Order: sequence, then C-alpha cells, then structure tokens
Amino acid sequence: MNPDIIGALVAAIAGFLVAFINYTFSKKVLIKTPDKFLFTTMARQVLQVLFLVLVYFIGTKTEVANVMYLLVGAVLGMTVPMVYFTKKLLSFNKTTDTKKEEKEGEADG
Repeated sequence: MNPDIIGALVAAIAGFLVAFINYTFSKKVLIKTPDKFLFTTMARQVLQVLFLVLVYFIGTKTEVANVMYLLVGAVLGMTVPMVYFTKKLLSFNKTTDTKKEEKEGEADG
C-alpha cells in the first residue's frame, strides 16, 4: 500500500484521539466549573495547532512523499469527530441546564 495513504490514515486516527481528548477535557470543565468553560476553547485550539505542527515536522522527517496527505488526514481526523463530540456536549449542557432550572424551581417554592 502507498505510504502516503498509510500516513494519512495514521494521522487521521491520531487526529481522532486529539478530538477525543478535547471532548473529555471540555466535558470535565463543563461539569466542574462551567463558568470557566470559555478558557477551554483556547486550550483546545493550542492542542490542535501543536498537533498539526507535530504532524508537519514528522512528515518532513519520514519517507512520505507529500506532507499534504498527512495534514489532510490529521485535519479530517480532528474535524469530523469534533462535530459529533460538539453535539454531545450541547446535549449534555442542555440536560445540565434543565436540571438546574428544576432545582431552582423547587427552591423557590
């Protein structure tokens, strides 16, 4: 099999892992300190950029003919699962908000 395609698949799998790490980090922050959730965006962005830089430099040191295969695989590996994970975070946030509203309603009386 072509090393470019294998490299793209490996980069896509690694991108999926980065997306999953971002999701678990975001969910933990959303559970523990939802008021600081905005700061997770910066941390997630830094992790994604570092991953892409790492993929680029690894691609220049390996026998992959074109680094673009690796970068496209990495970007697709991060982006496609992140759409699903974002939907999961939104549904989790909606259930959390609903529970808060129910508790506040019970406390009021």
